Amino acid sequence: MNAQITATSRQSNGDFVPTNAERFHQWVNSLVAYITPEKATAWNIPKAQMNSFKNLLNQFNELQQNISADPTRTQIERRNQAQKTLTGEVRYVIQRYLRRQSNVSDADLLAMGIPPIDRIRTPHFTVTATVAIEFRPSVPFTIVVDFWQAALSHSRARPKGFTGAVFLWNISDEMPASTEDYKHHELITRRLHRFSFDAEHRGKRVWFTACWQNARGIRGEWCPPVSTVIA
Repeated sequence: MNAQITATSRQSNGDFVPTNAERFHQWVNSLVAYITPEKATAWNIPKAQMNSFKNLLNQFNELQQNISADPTRTQIERRNQAQKTLTGEVRYVIQRYLRRQSNVSDADLLAMGIPPIDRIRTPHFTVTATVAIEFRPSVPFTIVVDFWQAALSHSRARPKGFTGAVFLWNISDEMPASTEDYKHHELITRRLHRFSFDAEHRGKRVWFTACWQNARGIRGEWCPPVSTVIA
């Protein structure tokens, strides 16, 4: 899968850092990949700090990638400890260098899966709009989606004040039972959007669901899951 994971994903306790090991693995690798050397310099993140961050990430990646299908208790404990240590480092980098600096935009934070600091002194309104998804013709190994407000038949514009739509997707024969069962997510801000897949995924079914997200990182309701087959 080539698409980047970019959307905020709050847990039931309100925390945006994933606790599930696989989702944490995807999210933190996406975050580090987004912080290029140029961005790190612009955001005043010391090189030593980035090296420490990446070293802990490499340790966690190795344990996560090498964990067996039927892991032993020792494997799980080592992986969990590495995740706990890396999570502490992630939170430090976010609080010290990303969320407190004016040169890190809210768009950058959202792209890294980090909710921006709420600086707007206005009430938080419930998001009522939902997403309608439509598949468009595409070339092999890709799926093109269009999306708009489900309640509107005369317009395909996104709701006013919304950054875009958060898409979840998962390759599986059966429809995911809940949003926690989707392995991939991305904040999409423009129509149309192309998802790219590896050749080995051709002929497999992909399930999608989506919801609107505004500039605060507040999300609406997830739309009913829809699926298609990778051509």
